[in-house]
Amino acid sequence: MDHITKINDGLYMTTTKAPVNIAVVKYWGKTNEDLIIPANDSLSLTLSTEHLCATTTVAVGKKFREDRIWLNGKEESMRSARLQNCLHENSE
Repeated sequence: MDHITKINDGLYMTTTKAPVNIAVVKYWGKTNEDLIIPANDSLSLTLSTEHLCATTTVAVGKKFREDRIWLNGKEESMRSARLQNCLHENSE
């Protein structure tokens, strides 16, 4: 994680960048579930963060009443159970 910045009393923010990974050929299924051995080979490439990346900024604050998320500058619904589980699991 990148540097966490204290914006003011009770408000913290951090931004990080992650490379983009593109699966050219993706394996489907596993020959062994316990050992997680794929049934087929896969091929992927990871792009340099200098050229293309995903940038994520997170802010946490004592005065926040709810979780909110924006993707590409547009606020998105927080109704996804999977997203809620991820956020709450990592906030404890």
